[in-house]
Amino acid sequence: MHEETTMHGLKAKGLKKGSVSKSAAVTIGLAATAPAYSLTGALGYGASETGYQLPIVFILSVIPMFFVALSYKHLTTSAPDSGTVFTWGSKAIGPRFGWFGGWALLLASILAGVAATQIIVNATAMILNLEETPLWFHFSIAVLFIFTTTYLTALGAEESSRTTMILTITQYGGLITLAVFLFVRVLQGEAVSTAEPLSLDWVNPFAISSFNAFLNGFLVALFIFWGFDASLAMSEETEGSAEQAGRSGIIAMFITVMTYVVFATAALAYAGIDTQDKSSLTFKDNIDSIITVLATDIIGTKGALIAALIIAISAFSATMSTIMPAARAALAMATYRAIPRKFSSVNETTQTPKFATWAIGLMTLAIYLTLSLISESIVKDSIHSVSIAVCTYYTIAALSCVLYFHRTAFNHWHTALSQVILPSIAAAILIAVSIIQAWNMLDPSYGSSGSIAGIGTVFMIGVVTLLVGVPLMILWNVHEPKFFRGETLPLERAHMVSNNHDKI
Repeated sequence: MHEETTMHGLKAKGLKKGSVSKSAAVTIGLAATAPAYSLTGALGYGASETGYQLPIVFILSVIPMFFVALSYKHLTTSAPDSGTVFTWGSKAIGPRFGWFGGWALLLASILAGVAATQIIVNATAMILNLEETPLWFHFSIAVLFIFTTTYLTALGAEESSRTTMILTITQYGGLITLAVFLFVRVLQGEAVSTAEPLSLDWVNPFAISSFNAFLNGFLVALFIFWGFDASLAMSEETEGSAEQAGRSGIIAMFITVMTYVVFATAALAYAGIDTQDKSSLTFKDNIDSIITVLATDIIGTKGALIAALIIAISAFSATMSTIMPAARAALAMATYRAIPRKFSSVNETTQTPKFATWAIGLMTLAIYLTLSLISESIVKDSIHSVSIAVCTYYTIAALSCVLYFHRTAFNHWHTALSQVILPSIAAAILIAVSIIQAWNMLDPSYGSSGSIAGIGTVFMIGVVTLLVGVPLMILWNVHEPKFFRGETLPLERAHMVSNNHDKI
């Protein structure tokens, strides 16, 4: 007897195999997490919620994310399909779960692009030294940014992954340099006077002040760690075996957590969290632009320009790295007849889903323009809103791993642990966090933009837009029932089969 763990019935989509190198695949995962713009938009809020325990909150928060990454690794090895969670959910759980997982992935990618667009607008204003930015400025920069990133992404996987690699190396170089400067200042005794000295309590989980503080810190961490899976949507185009492609998400996860923990520690040790100190991470004028504030303190006035450039590069590469997997998810959904067939078209010259790519880009632009009219802080509201969509499709990925492998996993303790037990724990945690977060988001005071008809705007952005997927799914089921009957992606489980030499 041996294990049969390869999913059958998957379709080629016209994508170019080998166009993405192994190193480029890891880089796409790193770029999608967008460390520079993620930290500048989330580090201050994380510090305000968890204080000096932010490093241990980052470490604890990455544990369920790592369990999800294990699910992605195993599922990519069995089914290297560009649809990722859509395909796996459809095969392992059922077509409706797969469809909704694909919808959540698309929504999360679009909301992340919206946040990145606002980061670009802010960075451009800083580079141009503009104190006031009228609505036409926001719209002009947004249009230019989205059209540029979408165009570069549509050129092809090889060209866009090469561009992403250059941009990612640049932003990581800037972050590492800044972290080194911060640590040197701390060692020289030149930290902000209100900052506490480095302490082992910063990595002591029992020093976290409350569960609520941990939960809020976890939600911030969820946003900044999200994106490691972007590279796995490129598995059909990545050189090497499916198993090698599956490892790229794990590698990206490890590099990301190390970066965030080291940088958060350096920032806390240098700037501290005194809300009254104008140089601290949590001062009201600093909390939205931590990287800029730290760079200015360390380098001087030119530091703000350097930081703005690094953040812009981060947002640029992140947007490309989220458009790529979103377009490929749409491609897969259309290929298996879960959405209109037009999205399955692949350009013959570039061998990339050009129509799907532009559709994702234009949807991102439309949502950004809409939020510009109703949101007081697009970055903050997007960070909070995207968490529900991310939890949803990560939960479906984890459950897909559990249900697909449960018949064969318990033949070995290590596969039982990594294919069933740990993904089950991740799914349980993410479901609980989603429920608590959705409840919190109902409050009109949650986020920065008040309410619409008495319901928190963040809830409307994050939960209502996710639930819009339900009527869309029902309508498509009426129009094109073959996918929902399981005809294009039938249910399947890993199972044991007899070897040729076994006696019958």
